[in-house]
Amino acid sequence: MRNDGYTPLIDREREPKSRVHEELTEPARERLSVISREMAPRSRDSIMKYLMKKVGKSPLSDYIKRFSSGGIDEVHHDKFIMEGKTLHVLTYIELLVKYEHRDRLQERGEWSMGVPVEKQAPIQSMEAKIGNIRDVLITEGILWDIESVGEGGVIQFTLLESDGMREIDEKLQAISEDQPWRGALKGYNAAFDRYLAGDFDELIPKKLYNSIEELLKTICIDEEGWTDNRELVHSEYLDLLKEHGVYDAHGVTAPELGSLLDSLDKMVAKVSDDRKQRHVYHDRAYATLLIHQVGAYLYFLINRYEEFRDNE
Repeated sequence: MRNDGYTPLIDREREPKSRVHEELTEPARERLSVISREMAPRSRDSIMKYLMKKVGKSPLSDYIKRFSSGGIDEVHHDKFIMEGKTLHVLTYIELLVKYEHRDRLQERGEWSMGVPVEKQAPIQSMEAKIGNIRDVLITEGILWDIESVGEGGVIQFTLLESDGMREIDEKLQAISEDQPWRGALKGYNAAFDRYLAGDFDELIPKKLYNSIEELLKTICIDEEGWTDNRELVHSEYLDLLKEHGVYDAHGVTAPELGSLLDSLDKMVAKVSDDRKQRHVYHDRAYATLLIHQVGAYLYFLINRYEEFRDNE
């Protein structure tokens, strides 16, 4: 079919869907709406007034009902969470959590006068709700995390450092549908599945390392036949790529990739030898950075090799 910029429906439906998002998705919004629906009903008008001071009235006017006097009578909670801007919605949820924690302590007679919410006593049921919010962010692939502020029920949403992660993952998903890259990218996809399941453990760096190593073998052995030895260390496969001109235009990348693989190799070895080290990898921000970095290298390697092959 002629390449005129049009993509038929059957091909559009086969295009890879992003697994991570910086903006709240519809499923994430639906879940957050349910989790926060009963939180701090008496404080919602003051939260909206605060938001209006920061962003103006027009972005929020569709989500409130006013008294004839002009004050806020009702906040359309579900509508706002489903349709509002991500930054506004997350700020709203932060403040709902804060005021719900305060209200719970006051109802129980445990509120300490003069003490800010973040220094008040924690409440187990609120910690469970915060855990539910965090679970939505993780399992829906939303690139925001939650940080606790102090001991009480105050949270802050923080954007994970992941510039370009969504774009790289989309490209790798598309590539992984085709041979010869399907097998080589199994480790990357398995690591991503663990990431979305909230399993931030030592298996993520192991699977990412295996994916890069398998990609190097696919190119050097299966595709080019430069060697038949599948037991070489990764630096020797990289040397083969450089020796045959794959890195002519990007010579700096070979040592960079070698350093990354050395680092991953050491991580895997260290964790395998010392179970006490495994908690180090139970960190979503670290896993995000690692998957993004390895994904970028995988995409670069495949793209650079295909350019090399096309120019032969």
